[in-house]
Amino acid sequence: MEEGKLSSALIERYQLKESVGKVLWHSLDKDGQIGVYDMKFGDTIIRNLTEADLAEKHLKEHPKEGKHGVQEVNDPKRRKR
Repeated sequence: MEEGKLSSALIERYQLKESVGKVLWHSLDKDGQIGVYDMKFGDTIIRNLTEADLAEKHLKEHPKEGKHGVQEVNDPKRRKR
């Protein structure tokens, strides 16, 4: 996913002005399942979001070419952007 819309409850909780955020990083297991996302909404970065935290109707997937391998939550390559 390249971008997604945060649920209205979390928009209110974090007092965000922007509801659509950019995915900075996501975990990926060996079966291709995503566990958590790190996303940026304006100047605010929120880590460890799950699919349940996102509004399903607004998801923009990233292209499938250039596949990447397993990405663990404790991956040292995971960093702030």
